[in-house]
Order: sequence, then structure tokens, then C-alpha cells
Amino acid sequence: MNYKIKLIVYSIIFSSIFIKADAFERSASLFISKPAQNIEVGDRITISIKAQSTEQSINAVSGSVSFPEDRLRVIAVSKSHSIVNLWTREPSLGRNRVSFEGIILNPGYLGQSGNIFDITFETKRSGESFIGLSEGAVLANDGLGTNILDSLKSISLNILESKSIAVVTTPVYDSQKIIALPVITDYSRAILSKQSIFVKGKGEPNALTKISFKDTSQKSIGERFIEYLQTKKKRLTDVLVKNDASGAFQYASSSNLLTGAYNATPFLVDPNKNVEKPGLGVQLLVSDSKIIHYIVVFINILGLLIPVVGLIVIIYFIPWYSWLRMRIIKKKIGLEEEKIEISQHQLKRQDEVQDIPAKHDNI
Repeated sequence: MNYKIKLIVYSIIFSSIFIKADAFERSASLFISKPAQNIEVGDRITISIKAQSTEQSINAVSGSVSFPEDRLRVIAVSKSHSIVNLWTREPSLGRNRVSFEGIILNPGYLGQSGNIFDITFETKRSGESFIGLSEGAVLANDGLGTNILDSLKSISLNILESKSIAVVTTPVYDSQKIIALPVITDYSRAILSKQSIFVKGKGEPNALTKISFKDTSQKSIGERFIEYLQTKKKRLTDVLVKNDASGAFQYASSSNLLTGAYNATPFLVDPNKNVEKPGLGVQLLVSDSKIIHYIVVFINILGLLIPVVGLIVIIYFIPWYSWLRMRIIKKKIGLEEEKIEISQHQLKRQDEVQDIPAKHDNI
């Protein structure tokens, strides 16, 4: 089930509990707030993705925010003041876009400017930069999952050459020190298990970055069985890397990895305060060869057939076993009846034998 179908299903579930269907057509929009200040190269700016719906309450939003990666770099994403209560897809960074999908619990949202999440960028190069919304959906809180999106509004930023050496920054977290949360900029999207993955990114200069790998895949019986046999293969685990003077970091894993869909999330490590602050993660796919894939499919088919065959055997075995037991019981009953008849016949013979001497005595 893909994300769009999940979003519609969740929207219907959460809205149909309390809301009756509304036959009137409504409209809503997704838009981006534009920073007020003049923007120069090296600045950090924060934009907000917002929803507007003044006539019909909404309970689900989704979309994708695209940006020019040659001019803008994502520093952080914040959901601290979001109208979304349940994320079916956390805001996630692709090569040049941030995608999102979420649910707003009853009674939903109704208003002019509902904040969905914030993105903080660092400007890299001067020129006009277009930040656009696409693949959007806004679902009405009507129990039907009706998409009432009317428009997707985007913005254009004019980035100027820096006039001074100092860089104007905006804090991402409530902290006295302005920090750059780690962001993965390049990585292995899909590899075979015999290969190794690489992850490159940028964060706080000379800081420690922990890259956390979490396998989110739901594995079948065949995949779990093959994984059990592959004792020499390695699972991706958390690693700690050191950023250089420019904030860049990289990591290359060993080869011969266990298959799975891994979420790779970078964390800024503060050893003094013993805290870790997450950056924006990505997803990596590690798959087996075609031969292993066919073996997995075969095992999965067997896993389905064996219970079916076992059920068929049980269905036929029970009547056959019952019939066999009845025959045995009938034979036992017949033997007991024969024994009883023989015993009666013997008793009768004994009585006749005892009567013969008595008759001779009378004579």
C-alpha cells in the first residue's frame, strides 16, 4: 500500500468516526511563507509550509517541496508547531525535495494559515531560486477522504552576493550556540548485498556525527529464513564519524550486508551535554541477487502451500480415521457377541450333560 492510499484510508477512518458526509464542494490550498529579510549568500532562512481552508475542516495533507540544490541546502526541518498530529510519512529529504504526508485528528483544521512544518535552508549561490509545491493533496474531514485542494502556491527568492564576511544565521534549536544539524547530501540509494554503501553529508564543522541505521522493512517467511542462514552477512549498525573543518563527513560500510530497507538518520553528537540532535534522514535499499530472490519466492510459496496441504490432509484424514475406528469398534462388538453366543452354547451343553445322570438314576 503506497503513501497516497494510506493517507486516504487514515483520513476516512479518523473523520468517519464523528463526521457525516458533506455534499457541498469546498476548496483549500497549500502555500509557502516567504522570508521578509534580504537574502545573501551564506544566510540561513526558514520557510513555513502552510495550509488554508476557511470553509471545510480538513484532516489530512500531503505534498512535496522542491528547491534548487545548487543554490539552497537543507539544514533542518522542524515540526514543533505543526497542525499535524499523526505523520504517515515524516518530512523526508530526497535529492532536491522534501516530501510529507500527515493526519490532523478531529475536529481537523479550519483556518487561514495552519503551519504544517518549517524548513531551514542555507543559501549557497546567488540568483533567483524557485521553491515549489507539487504532488499535493488536502483531504476534507467529511468521512469520504475528498481531495478539496484548489491551488498550490510557491515562492521565488532572490539571493544576493554577500556584502560582508559575516554570515547571518537563524538558530534552528533553542540554544545559545548556533549549530548546523547534519544533513545527508549524497548516498547509495539501492545496492546489492555484496556491495558496500556510502553516505556523505555536511553539518557542524569539527563536530561528531552519529549515523543511525534502522531496518524498517517487513520481511516475509522466505526472507527471514534466508537471513537466518546467512550467518556471515553483516547488519548495518550505528556509526560515529568526525566532521572536517568545513563540516563535511562521509562513511563507507563493509560489504556483504544483510538485505533491508534502512532509514539512515544523522545525529549531531554533543559529548559535553551527552545529547544527540537529529538531522534529516534518507532511506537506503539493500537487496539480494536474483537467484536468492527466486529462492525466497519459492520458500514463500511453500510457506503458503504447506498449511493448505496440511488442512486438506486433516479434512480428509478425520473422516477416514473415524470410518476406520467405527470398523474396529464393530469388529470388537461382533467378537464380543460371538463370545457371548459360545458361552451360552457351552452353558446349555453343560446343563444337558448334568441332566443325563439324573435320568439314569430315575430309571
